[in-house]
Amino acid sequence: MGKLDKIRIKGFRSIKDQTVALGPINILIGGNGSGKSNFIEAFKLLREISEGRLTEYVKRSGGADRILHFGTKETESLQFKAYFNDSVDQYEISLEPTDLSGLIPMREVASYWNKSYPQPYNKSLSSFGGEAAISGDNVDGVSSYVKTALSSWRVYHFHDTGPSSPMKKVAELDDNRFLRPDGSNLASFLYYLKQAHEPEYNLIRGAIRRVAPFFDDFVLEPRALDETRIRLEWKHSSSDAFFDVASFSDGTLRFIALAVLLLQPTEFRPSVILVDEPELGLHPAAITLLGAMVRQASDKGQVILSTQSPFLLDHFAPEEVIVADREDGTSVFTRLESVTLTEWLEDFSLGELWEKNELGGRPRGS
Repeated sequence: MGKLDKIRIKGFRSIKDQTVALGPINILIGGNGSGKSNFIEAFKLLREISEGRLTEYVKRSGGADRILHFGTKETESLQFKAYFNDSVDQYEISLEPTDLSGLIPMREVASYWNKSYPQPYNKSLSSFGGEAAISGDNVDGVSSYVKTALSSWRVYHFHDTGPSSPMKKVAELDDNRFLRPDGSNLASFLYYLKQAHEPEYNLIRGAIRRVAPFFDDFVLEPRALDETRIRLEWKHSSSDAFFDVASFSDGTLRFIALAVLLLQPTEFRPSVILVDEPELGLHPAAITLLGAMVRQASDKGQVILSTQSPFLLDHFAPEEVIVADREDGTSVFTRLESVTLTEWLEDFSLGELWEKNELGGRPRGS
């Protein structure tokens, strides 16, 4: 359905009712508990809805009372509305709680406008089995457009770099259609890129070498005793020895995952990439390169990041920044405007203004 212009979220966790316009780059800033993570989680829920996993998501989240704004006693329904292509194409769904702490679709409408026709085509969809209509196997027409759009949104978390990190485990060699949200198929995805998309692979390799000069290249070979599986290994620039991925620092491993995500071939890249606090553990030089990679990825898609880093914020324009604040217990999202910051920006960077609490999005009293 093309570019996502804006999204309305009503009744979801800390978000009472907010409509947020979205551009190619969207940087969420705000204090702890301001609602940044809930905003990103809303996209994850919509993707789960499109894949027929609403019931599973609600159970995993602890029931409807944990999902609805201030619980089921305060909020009667959860509503999402996504606007695409200059807002002429739309998808709307309303979910209501059940007696068994679940959520079921009560209203689902899709709108699509082919400009060769005088008016949009609106279709009310019928849900089945507690799941949204667009999650069905036999969707067609406008439902198919919506399903494709929502299914291409992905939320990524590369925070886990401990001994049991998914990125450090052996991967199935044929698990390479897309990079998984936890990076668990990093080895197999890189193997495929090296075999079939060498220019992008070399771009990723070059970005990593700028951050970690000791890195020469990945060693991507199926395991000798099981050629259906592969583990991520690498070669040092000053040695012929191979090293396991566990020998990377946490920050280096996170940066590798981010480089693969943002520099992968366009045809594999999600239409909307969402990452919560990607700067964790990164050196300032790596954060600078992260900002450049985000901008490159936004050329053919949309990127939504939440951050606590003033330094990362310095790499973006005010119009690319959305400030999350908490007012009367609810999350409020406001996009910055250069015109209101012109004088400030003559003397301070955007990150410095945030630290001075001139942008909002800081704990009260800070």
